[in-house]
Amino acid sequence: MTLKTHGLTYQLKEKKLIEQISLTFEPGFVYGILGPNGSGKSTLLKTMTGIWQPTAGRVEWQGEPLLQKPRAEISRTLSLVPQNPLLHFDFLVEDIVKMGRYSHGYIPKRDEVLIQSILEKVDAWHLRKQFLSQLSGGEKQRVYIARALVTEAPVLLLDEPTSYLDVRHQLEIWKLLRVLAEHGKTVIVAVHDLLAANRFCDCLSILHQGTCVATGLYDAVVNPALLHSIFGIQLTNQKGFSYDLSS
Repeated sequence: MTLKTHGLTYQLKEKKLIEQISLTFEPGFVYGILGPNGSGKSTLLKTMTGIWQPTAGRVEWQGEPLLQKPRAEISRTLSLVPQNPLLHFDFLVEDIVKMGRYSHGYIPKRDEVLIQSILEKVDAWHLRKQFLSQLSGGEKQRVYIARALVTEAPVLLLDEPTSYLDVRHQLEIWKLLRVLAEHGKTVIVAVHDLLAANRFCDCLSILHQGTCVATGLYDAVVNPALLHSIFGIQLTNQKGFSYDLSS
């Protein structure tokens, strides 16, 4: 159940937003895609899922090209929580989450139990009869995560999933992602929070100006030189992990 990208490139007009990205993702791990704004994190996730067709390169699932398959099959394999989902109509929360089951064919008796379980896991069951427009940014984010989880796709991709959440819900979502990985999912998270990446991700890939400059364990890839050159910050206490702006 291995997911791979081979030389993945996406070009918009004359600009390559990502270029020659080759990565391997195995089940049972949380992978962090780390980089500053504009480094290509969101583009990589959208290209991996076929929302944007790659200009060059390919995505493989279990050794076979994935993006040439029917859209429903891709959706059953990869489930993406985008950073700013667009819904053109105002739906009830429970209906939004049901959308995640459409690629399977919605079966009420089976799927209602699953939907309740997932909404409870992300602390959103009490929101099920509310319209999306009534929710806060953090509540909406938990609903979008629930919609992705009910697909039961083996690979879950999330674009900065905790960006609108308060501290308690940030921790709950990260802990949920860890549990999902421990139960065999492949979890890929675009993240800009160094502390969260250190605590919750098993492996990191660092993006800079559309290319992958380092991949590996946190301690192996995050070092003072990288923090200075890519993030513009100065590591002041590596043991306690504190940092300041570079001069």
